[in-house]
Amino acid sequence: MKFKLIIAFLLFCSAVKAQTTTVTPTQLKAAEDVIIASRADEHFKLSMDVMLKQASTNLPEDKRGKFVEVMNSFVAKYVNWDVMKDQLASLYAQQFTEKELKDLATFYRSPLGLKLNEKQPILLQKGAELGQQAVQSHQVELQQMMQAAFKE
Repeated sequence: MKFKLIIAFLLFCSAVKAQTTTVTPTQLKAAEDVIIASRADEHFKLSMDVMLKQASTNLPEDKRGKFVEVMNSFVAKYVNWDVMKDQLASLYAQQFTEKELKDLATFYRSPLGLKLNEKQPILLQKGAELGQQAVQSHQVELQQMMQAAFKE
């Protein structure tokens, strides 16, 4: 199941790459500023680490290390920050006006924005744990639902 999360993330990344909406150079620059101000590079790396950790938890212990090694190699090659940052900036520029992007950058540089950036890794980790706990506490029901769905 967690393997599917990684696949879904990778498909999302390719969908971002496939978008072709035109943005102005000033919009793109403002989006890059948001990414820098929000420390998206740090959050991106942390998110990838958390997803890989979560994806590997249900694997047999003897397979876990190799899985993480292969996924880290793949991510480093195709889904690393240098590959993704321009696409992410383009995505932001497509979703927000230049003024909104400037306002977002201002927010991320404000005391509250700085606090959000500081707390983001904790929130990400705790959120992932909550999701994992929710799935694990209802895993039998999920397995039954899957078995029933694939019987038909």
